Amino acid sequence: MSKSLLLISDHPDDSRFAEETAIAAELSLKHVTDPYAGATLISEEEIDVIFVDVSSENKYQTFETAIQEKVGLFSSKINSNAIHFITLEGLENAQYLIQSPLFGHFFIRNYGNPKESGQHYGRIVKATLNEKCFGLKGLLKPESKIQTIKLTISTQKHTTVEVIKSYLLAAKFQSRIATSIANAVDELLMNAIFDAPVDELGKPIFTTLARTTVLKLENNSSVEIQIGFDGEYVGISAMDHFGSLDKAKLLSHISKIYVKEEYIVKNTSAGAGIGLATVFRSGGSLFFISESKLQTEVIVFFKKTANFREFKN
Repeated sequence: MSKSLLLISDHPDDSRFAEETAIAAELSLKHVTDPYAGATLISEEEIDVIFVDVSSENKYQTFETAIQEKVGLFSSKINSNAIHFITLEGLENAQYLIQSPLFGHFFIRNYGNPKESGQHYGRIVKATLNEKCFGLKGLLKPESKIQTIKLTISTQKHTTVEVIKSYLLAAKFQSRIATSIANAVDELLMNAIFDAPVDELGKPIFTTLARTTVLKLENNSSVEIQIGFDGEYVGISAMDHFGSLDKAKLLSHISKIYVKEEYIVKNTSAGAGIGLATVFRSGGSLFFISESKLQTEVIVFFKKTANFREFKN
């Protein structure tokens, strides 16, 4: 039996985007406009992926109520990792989603070309259906070459960032854009080196250290970077081997710290230096994969554009 994607939306752009996503993810598409009809389908059938328009608080509440009444918020038929919320703005303007027991993913209805963006997102959706979805290989076009850099000491961070910037310039990214992406990678590496490591009780080990401290990156402390470019999107991942990412804290950082406090990273707050600030400012997308106490991968995607204004939009 083929796996399915259910779209709950009456917006025509969502329909076009979902069609392309379903094709790329090899899913059959089901489409309803009413949340109660969608909840009924979820209660009666095996639905693998759910796209739902929650671009207003009222729409979200209607969807949650429909799930509560028809399925049950904590039913085995509901898996938050299968739910993708469609919004009009970032999470800072959709606070009603932060505490949602249904939150898994969200994307902004800013598709550009629905076909191109749907194909890209379809690869991400397909990855979420795998038992393991670490690594860039399945997230970029099949012919994409993936390069891996393993850091063995924290002082290699600067060289790694410069190598990635050079890679982007060679791929014909504008210098200003390449610099913005390199800055995002610098922050992601900072997090993987200093914020991710925890002891057996889950207590941060290095968060209070100066970021100039030299650390050997051995065993669990090793950090790996992957970079790939498929002609349309560049993907860069940073992986640590602690699996300490906390979903609630992450959502709090995205929706509060980096917006209301002008993107100031708090060194005293464990996990705050996750690199979100630069990514959000510079038009990137984020994909988080975490296996508790084993590993976390943070992937940033940037679409190649003709100029910086288009890049940010």
